[in-house]
Amino acid sequence: MRPNLLQIFAKAPVSGEVKTRLAADIGDVDACEVYKELLSNTLKNGVSKDWQSEMWCTPDDQHPFLKKLSEQYKVSRRIQYDGSLGQRMLSALQHGQIKAQKVVLIGSDCPVMSLDTIQAAFNALDTYDVVFSPAEDGGYVLVGCSRTSEEMFEEVEWSVAETLEQSMSALKRCGLSYQLLPVLWDVDTLIDLKRWQGVS
Repeated sequence: MRPNLLQIFAKAPVSGEVKTRLAADIGDVDACEVYKELLSNTLKNGVSKDWQSEMWCTPDDQHPFLKKLSEQYKVSRRIQYDGSLGQRMLSALQHGQIKAQKVVLIGSDCPVMSLDTIQAAFNALDTYDVVFSPAEDGGYVLVGCSRTSEEMFEEVEWSVAETLEQSMSALKRCGLSYQLLPVLWDVDTLIDLKRWQGVS
């Protein structure tokens, strides 16, 4: 039986290149530090002996911080493919299906991501082709699949309030079934950061 696989999308923490919306309020350097905390938190809360884990990095996997995290949590590093977010996610998910029946992909911006949420996603894939964990802003913080389609992310706008709705429409056009998990939230703005600091 092939093991389940968790994939984590990660950016190299370079000042001015990460958390740009947040940086508008707190500056590039502090926003980069917040990103590093979020990414560390994601691995701490997501990596488990119950599934394999990979960190999919951009623009490459050689940043010292990414290397340090992969060694600390014993996860392999891979480089994200080129293209839009949808193309990069599809490529990663399809690559994961080579060795795993069920693949779950998460970002690094959701501080309330948990082992329970990830396990619920894997459980949902026993019945459904695709699973989402919606975000409060209209996107999603997790997508998983047991089946994929080349068109499953087509005609989807990213980082807009309709991202999840458009993704569900794309799946319907592809004939893929899906399940929604409870809504979570991620850190994009100063308000989000203060919310995290209040609960962390």
